[in-house]
Amino acid sequence: MKWDDSEYRPLTDKIIKSFYRVHDSLGPGLLEKAYHNALIIELNKYFQVDSEKAFSVIYEGQGVGQYIPDILVENKIIIEVKAVKELTEDHKAQIISQLRVSRMLIGFLANFSKKEIEFKRFDNFYEIEKRGLRLD
Repeated sequence: MKWDDSEYRPLTDKIIKSFYRVHDSLGPGLLEKAYHNALIIELNKYFQVDSEKAFSVIYEGQGVGQYIPDILVENKIIIEVKAVKELTEDHKAQIISQLRVSRMLIGFLANFSKKEIEFKRFDNFYEIEKRGLRLD
């Protein structure tokens, strides 16, 4: 599915550059929290950033759970920071669920434990479709 993400490109480009800056500076082998904190510092140079903002799951007017992404950029993009040997399907499911609950359109899963930074972008096609942003 294609959608017009031009409004988000300046943000996503800077976010990706920030991933590289943090990884180039710190390298692999640290705990997740170190990368999380460094990324907050880097992203705060350009954006309004929230750390670990909770999003509630509501059923019949009652909270039944929470999703807490690592980083929220400009109230538009979620970043989930990892420092693991390999990204798993559980990691991918985690960010997909966070996108669904938060209704954000874009999320990144970033793994800092490799020799080269590893990241993957996820688009919330459920919400994109719902908002009528689909192009194809």
